[in-house]
Amino acid sequence: MLHQISWFTYTVSILSLVIIYYAYVGLTFYRVEILATFYRLTGRQPAFEASSKGDLQIPDYDIMGKAQPDDVDFVNAEELSFGPADVQDELQSDQATKVIIPAGSDSRLIGDFSEMVSEAKTLIRVINESSESKENFEMLFRLIIQKYPALTGTAYQQQINNFLLSEGVPQFPFSLTLTDLENYWTNEN
Repeated sequence: MLHQISWFTYTVSILSLVIIYYAYVGLTFYRVEILATFYRLTGRQPAFEASSKGDLQIPDYDIMGKAQPDDVDFVNAEELSFGPADVQDELQSDQATKVIIPAGSDSRLIGDFSEMVSEAKTLIRVINESSESKENFEMLFRLIIQKYPALTGTAYQQQINNFLLSEGVPQFPFSLTLTDLENYWTNEN
């Protein structure tokens, strides 16, 4: 069969396939560079619009299409969702407790408070999903308290306790009281 194909036909076919392959790759991945080279060789310049300061060139043609500013609504950051919501998360956000921040609080304490509330939410979820014992909850909660010692004895301590009682206790497989939580804050055992 190879004796029926001449070397000339074979060479022309291979060269044609190579040219088609490299043309496809070049146009797919190097279109901008090819156009820049074409404009440089012909002496033409692509149409660009200068920005107000002149240091950024904006192409005259549309990159993504026309912007349509009609029907623009502004929403709060809390209303944005970037993925499918879990049913449990929706229930927690609907029944979220209001956090009262005392006036004149130090910004570091506010940051520690928000981080501790976040860790408390994670702790509630972990204890609920794994059905851990009260002893494990105590150990994990004491570790969280040790991370944020500045909150001990402040109004934030009471708010975290209230949060755990309102959000966590209904989900925990064990009973938890305010006295237990106060003991976790005071005893360093």
